[in-house]
Amino acid sequence: MPSPTETRQIFETGTHLMPAIHKEQDWPYEVPHIRYEAYIWPTHDVGGQPCAPQIFEEKEDEEWENNVYITCEVLGFRGLWNAEERRRRYANDIGMTLYYGFSYNARWIWGAAKMLVDKNYVSLLELQGKIAEVRQRLGVNAERAGHATSSIGARPHVKVTTNTGNTNKTRTGKRPDYGPKAPWDGTGAIQPARFKVGDRVRVKDLPAIFYTRTQMYVRNMTGTIAALTYPDLVPADEAWDRYDAPQEQYYIVRFKQKDLWAEYPFENDTLQSEYPDMWLEAVD
Repeated sequence: MPSPTETRQIFETGTHLMPAIHKEQDWPYEVPHIRYEAYIWPTHDVGGQPCAPQIFEEKEDEEWENNVYITCEVLGFRGLWNAEERRRRYANDIGMTLYYGFSYNARWIWGAAKMLVDKNYVSLLELQGKIAEVRQRLGVNAERAGHATSSIGARPHVKVTTNTGNTNKTRTGKRPDYGPKAPWDGTGAIQPARFKVGDRVRVKDLPAIFYTRTQMYVRNMTGTIAALTYPDLVPADEAWDRYDAPQEQYYIVRFKQKDLWAEYPFENDTLQSEYPDMWLEAVD
């Protein structure tokens, strides 16, 4: 447990990390549209937001980062969550403070832990107890041994037993397999791809409610179909285990950087990104 001085430092640091509009305000009865748009800006959609120049550095993954990746993939292989649900939990659902404050792999493992508790694969007390056991084994914060600790952290040996035998824990859906399927319309009819390589398309500006993988900076922008990839569920369905939803054809769309950002200095540079059929419309 932190000392009073450490607690004060944590609180003071937190005031600097919290996103806030620096203007006194009460709970609003009306919200201006521009503020609404800012509130629902997806936290994973940082590619088009203003930022200081970033320096690209080669970095070897640390052991804990590799362990996080393997753990999250194994949870997927075991059917506990899927890729879009994972992205939703460690990006959109985490909140701006934690999203910008945690590193990439830290957000992954945070989302995995919350998923396991939310779906009742482990209890929060079991998780806290196991973390306390590991921290003690590794000597983390050993200098705090003289401070008061919680009943969980004070136990020298914590036996953690998961309740995976609980038959009440059932997933809402189970993906039949991870291979691509031909897109269908809900009746079993195969839907041919609407676009071909070279077609000009525009990205729709659909509402970004709860979860989306379509960046704001490409909304209403026109690009060219660079490739047809595969049919699959749309992210908004997969993120909530709606495996019975129709699959759609995915496309890679190529944009000119200059079209996306007027101040971009080079004329011929391009950016490619992938979208399902529902997000695209033909450009005459």
